Amino acid sequence: MTRKRVRSEALDRTLFDQLAHDTDDGQRALVQAERTLLGIAGYVYAHTSLKPVSKTLFLISRCLCVAKLGRIPGTADELSREYAKVRASLNGAAPGDDFDFASVVAECADHIPRIVDAVNEVCQLTAQRDGLGLVFNTLLRGKFEGGEGLGTYLTPEEVVSPMVSMLFDLVGGPSVALLSGSAPLLFGDICGGTGRFVYAIARLLAERGMSRHEIEGSGRLFDQSLMTVDLARLNFLFEGMRPAFERVGDSLTDPRVSSLRSRFLLLATNPPFGSGKYRWNEAVARELPCEVLAPLGMRRRDDSADPSALFFFRNLDLLAPGGCLAIVLPDGVVQSTGFKTAIAAYERARSTHMHVAAIVSLPAVTFALGGTVAKTSFMIVQKEEGASDRRLYVALAAHVGFLKRGQTRADDPEGNDLIGIAEEFGSDCPVLGRLADCWRFHESLVPARLMHAADKEGASTSGTRLSDLAEMVRDFARAPEGGTPQAFHVSVLDVDAMGLLDIVSASRNKPLSRGLACRPGDILVSCMNPRIWRVAVIPNVPGSWSCSPEFVVLRPKDSEDPWELAFALHHPSVSRAIQATARGTSSSRQRVPKDRVLSVTVPQVEVSGTLADYVAWREEFYRKRLREAVAYGSLHRGDSEFSWRP
Repeated sequence: MTRKRVRSEALDRTLFDQLAHDTDDGQRALVQAERTLLGIAGYVYAHTSLKPVSKTLFLISRCLCVAKLGRIPGTADELSREYAKVRASLNGAAPGDDFDFASVVAECADHIPRIVDAVNEVCQLTAQRDGLGLVFNTLLRGKFEGGEGLGTYLTPEEVVSPMVSMLFDLVGGPSVALLSGSAPLLFGDICGGTGRFVYAIARLLAERGMSRHEIEGSGRLFDQSLMTVDLARLNFLFEGMRPAFERVGDSLTDPRVSSLRSRFLLLATNPPFGSGKYRWNEAVARELPCEVLAPLGMRRRDDSADPSALFFFRNLDLLAPGGCLAIVLPDGVVQSTGFKTAIAAYERARSTHMHVAAIVSLPAVTFALGGTVAKTSFMIVQKEEGASDRRLYVALAAHVGFLKRGQTRADDPEGNDLIGIAEEFGSDCPVLGRLADCWRFHESLVPARLMHAADKEGASTSGTRLSDLAEMVRDFARAPEGGTPQAFHVSVLDVDAMGLLDIVSASRNKPLSRGLACRPGDILVSCMNPRIWRVAVIPNVPGSWSCSPEFVVLRPKDSEDPWELAFALHHPSVSRAIQATARGTSSSRQRVPKDRVLSVTVPQVEVSGTLADYVAWREEFYRKRLREAVAYGSLHRGDSEFSWRP
């Protein structure tokens, strides 16, 4: 299929600002807005009596409400009166207030001008973005989570927007019209949180010409937290809409959710997850077929499952024929054979067919600001009336536009891979991702394996099996003896993305357990956290060498140059092939089976220039770094002379 976008050319004014792309300027604005929010929240918490932190969030969100819907003044009394006017203007649709706004403002009256300035700055910085979502995402995580048990793993806008864009591309422009009319289909999120997915869908619907009334009537959101449901309403109230957002005890079993079965055209969500955190109960057994629950490990009382897997199938039940779901899932669920078996069982039990249209692996940083580095992916799925065995788009995103620096967001100079991934979704010739066979033809849905399978299928160049070029050496090093040459021990963190060793660190490492013996000319390949690819050649620097057991030590055969082979091992076809064998669902725990490394195919890589000159340059760099370390070491020990020998 070829992706097509349908846009209204005659709109005088869209309901929301045009969906902003993650440009450099936009990312810098988000970074600054988040710093401003964290700064003012920390200031309020430290300098006022507003405890608990949820009271600080209440104050900031209501000030933002005044800034959006009224006129934000500079004094405490004026602010309280203006908020009362805003609430009155909403005619009973205002969110429920957990605290009395006037009393909260009075508690920090002297600080209101500073708070108002910060809120105005955030409004300006996020004028074309989900500014309110950023407020919630920033303040409902990290230190704000620890003391009060608030939600932490809210989905960043950098992930939400591409997911929703792909959702629209799959459902197609003509189908969007089904959201309006006399018996409209619905859109929404049954694990709604603060409403980021629902708001993003509404923005794109507005771009396509849907009216406020139609969007208001079609949007649905459910969540077990009254606070987050009220917060989710705010963005829509800012636009003069009163959608049907409801608090429920459990979206998996609540009758109000069940009554909407087969009513949704668009669903997007990031459900709660955690292995074994949802126990079997009669209500969920009534809602989902036993044939689906069994592969997920829920057959009887005392059994448990990951709630995200259950929410996946609950969402499928809510989809109308042709409806589409975008969902974030932990890799432990996506990659399990039980999950794939359950999808096939669902098709049989419900007499339907599922098109798994896309699986995109997300980097560990995606939810790191919320305090977890659990590996996740998102899936785009469509309910079909007949089996089509359409191909599956798969991609591995390494960057999502931001990095974690301490507890705050920093701009990622590499940008956001998801923008390009969303743009090419539906293309017959993707560049960033790959088109794999239909999901039914694979043993499991591991993104790296699917990418590798697609690469092998479409490979146009031949290569050589690594076992024909090198052998694996796995001898444990002996403890250094007195009078031996300088000892070097290479840890995984001593190798960077270009294969450069931190030779000074290697010269100082004192491993507590025995490492693997290696020698100049050996190639080290890290089998830990393979998405950070580390390949290095042991240089011809005098000394005894060893390395961490997390490496595979490759010794090139007599006719092979170690540096040429190392260059070839840096090729993405090799790294993807080895990543495809990895086990583990968090970045810090993923491991590559060492006995699988020699089975990969290595392409021929041409080296332009004189290889000997490059090798001599790098090894001379290592020697200079060691001499430099000696000079600084003497200075740091108190010598009065910096002795440098070039």
